[in-house]
Amino acid sequence: MNKHFLKTLPAAVALALSASAAQAALPIDFGGYIRSGFGTSSEGGKEACFGLAGASSKYRLGNECETYGELKFGGEAFKAANGTTFRINTLVAFSVNQNQDWEQSDPSWREMNVVADKIGTGAFAEARAWVGKRYYDRQDVHITDYYFWNNSGPGAGLENIDLGAAKLAYAIVRTADDGDSNRMGLSHDLRFSGIKVNPDGELTLGLQFNQKRNAQGAAPIASGHLLTIMHTQGNLLGGFNKVALQYGKGSAANTGGFSLGAGKDDKVVRLTEQIMIQPKGAWSGMGTFVYEDKETAGVSSKWTSIGARPVYHFTDNYSLAVELGHDIVKPEGGESRNLTKLTFAPQLSAGNSFWSRPVLRAFYTYAKWNKAAQSAAAAESALSSTGVFGGKTNGSSVGFQVESWW
Repeated sequence: MNKHFLKTLPAAVALALSASAAQAALPIDFGGYIRSGFGTSSEGGKEACFGLAGASSKYRLGNECETYGELKFGGEAFKAANGTTFRINTLVAFSVNQNQDWEQSDPSWREMNVVADKIGTGAFAEARAWVGKRYYDRQDVHITDYYFWNNSGPGAGLENIDLGAAKLAYAIVRTADDGDSNRMGLSHDLRFSGIKVNPDGELTLGLQFNQKRNAQGAAPIASGHLLTIMHTQGNLLGGFNKVALQYGKGSAANTGGFSLGAGKDDKVVRLTEQIMIQPKGAWSGMGTFVYEDKETAGVSSKWTSIGARPVYHFTDNYSLAVELGHDIVKPEGGESRNLTKLTFAPQLSAGNSFWSRPVLRAFYTYAKWNKAAQSAAAAESALSSTGVFGGKTNGSSVGFQVESWW
């Protein structure tokens, strides 16, 4: 910025502009995630992806029929002499079905927020304040991409408040009806984390209360609450074990956030477990188990999922991943649906860890399902009788995929 120009301005304005110019020169962080690939089914055409109606996730390896990406840009905008910092975070995401070779969908801004860190003294010495749109402390199972605890969206909050025996976080997140500006809900999210209960093990306790904020005359929505107890065991064969038990009611009978279409009597009970190990030697892997019992509009259903992805590392860069997953959905008064999926994937990766990325994969996927799963499947999907496998209750795909994060 021109120094002679600054001299002609009032001192306060000149100082502000000078500081702004200094901030603009700060480096910008760049991160993200991508996956893409192609393949074909045993019947020809594009690759098929196998998911069970009524299950909230599917086993991912060799079973993803889209190009998906997230690009993150951010950086420190300001640092005060007392250590308080302000950081800008942005994330844009896009997803394109592999039916398309050209991006025909609009990207979405999933994150756009500012975080102020080290905002006080005492219990707030390491605390953070934030405002904006954010992926808020999401918890997921990697091999199924199942976000079992996810209260994300536009909001504000305080986190990392030191209570001694635990860290406290509070967030308020908004959910609005895109078709009716008079319908809105607020999720009040309270979490106590880092509670030491055993060697290398800690608890996180969560309470979410949903507050309805409808304008007069708008279609009614339900309040609700979600309770979560999660135990994380670290230092376990080079990995961890994470178990979460959840109970939701009303508009919070989900995995987090506010379901505007839910009824006040909707409810869910869910148990989610995942274990990831990397013992000394050539093996690594992850396994998961989910049991969910939910009631929506007076109709109940039960979902059970169990699966694992072991990986054998031949060298630092070459490995073989095998994934086997089984899902069962039992709707009230209906026949049980089931789906089993098996994938073999030789890999070329940047390292010999379960988490090493980028990774280039070839894959062969085989799936088998029953008639009940076929009847419940969406028209023209892989399991449907109108899909690529017709009246068959089994099928396969072969192809290639790249996955990376940085």
